[in-house]
Order: sequence, then C-alpha cells, then structure tokens
Amino acid sequence: MPANGAILIVGGAGYIGSHMVRNLFDAGRDVVVLDNLSKGHRESVPSGVKFVQGGMEDRALVERLLVEHKIAAVMHFAAYIE
Repeated sequence: MPANGAILIVGGAGYIGSHMVRNLFDAGRDVVVLDNLSKGHRESVPSGVKFVQGGMEDRALVERLLVEHKIAAVMHFAAYIE
C-alpha cells in the first residue's frame, strides 16, 4: 500500500472496521471513515480521523471522497452480521 494518500474505510464505525481504523491511525496513516451508522457507532471512530456519514451506494459522495482525500486504498467492512 502506498505511504502517500489516505485509506478509505467503508464501515469504519462498526466493530471490526473501527479496530482497523484504530490500527491504521495509530500507525500514522491518514484514514477517512465512511459509515451510514445503521449498525456502527460514531464514538467508535477515534478523534482525529475524518468521519463522513453516508453510504457507499452514494456514487457522487464516494467519488468526491476519492478525489478530495487522494485515496490510495479502500477497505470494505460494511456488512450486517445478521
């Protein structure tokens, strides 16, 4: 994964996604979280991490985030366990 550019974590406010966000953030990576909060929790996203409430089905929003934050990688954790 390139050291430059942010990592977009879709579902980053959920249980597993938030652990990945914390690990990447603690490692000094620039992280952007996209989560609709249908199952996730805003307080699970560490202070200092860019959080955007929305869904991955919003193509215009995702495209804007990719360009605006110079996203180098996307990690997908948006899922329901049920």
